[in-house]
Amino acid sequence: MQVRQEIFDTYWRFAAMRQEVFFNKINNVPPPWTSDPIINTYKFCNAYRASDRVSQYLIRNVIYDENRSKNEEEVILRILLFKIFNKIETWEYLEKKIGDYITLSNFDSNVYSDILQEAMNLGYVIYTSAYMSCASKEFGYDKKHQNHLALIDKMVVQDSVVNCIVKAKKFEDVFQIIQEYPLLGKFMAYQLATDINYRSLLKNSRL
Repeated sequence: MQVRQEIFDTYWRFAAMRQEVFFNKINNVPPPWTSDPIINTYKFCNAYRASDRVSQYLIRNVIYDENRSKNEEEVILRILLFKIFNKIETWEYLEKKIGDYITLSNFDSNVYSDILQEAMNLGYVIYTSAYMSCASKEFGYDKKHQNHLALIDKMVVQDSVVNCIVKAKKFEDVFQIIQEYPLLGKFMAYQLATDINYRSLLKNSRL
């Protein structure tokens, strides 16, 4: 029990120091931002997931942008599409090529697939290296991005998964709904459930 407590204490000290770095950076305090040599030397995730650059972009530009539809299905589509690739540049490339905001009305998995294939042909990396969903030919396509777009189409367009999500009573229920789909797995399902929870869609559940 004592060893476990020492581990917890060490973790919380680290989290507090990492958050101190975050506050010092946003307050434009000149480095070094902490007296800890390890945290000063190496990169670590933020103590709060929502503080990460990509999460902030998702919240501000994908979920809550005032110019975008607040329709529940539209929001879920945007979250899934953004987070499957988890890369700002991929999202912006898609919208640039579409010439408009990403919406259900212009979402076409084949068209989006061609756009992303074009990006890869030009040398762009369309997936992040932070974490990725599984890769397989679950939907019968040779390319990973084709199968992922087919997955999103099945979830949002064919199955209207948003209807199940908004009726969920617990965060765990949302996780279980997402986990039932292929190409995701437990880790990715939890990440997507967390991202969906940034938006006030879950009427009875909060983290």
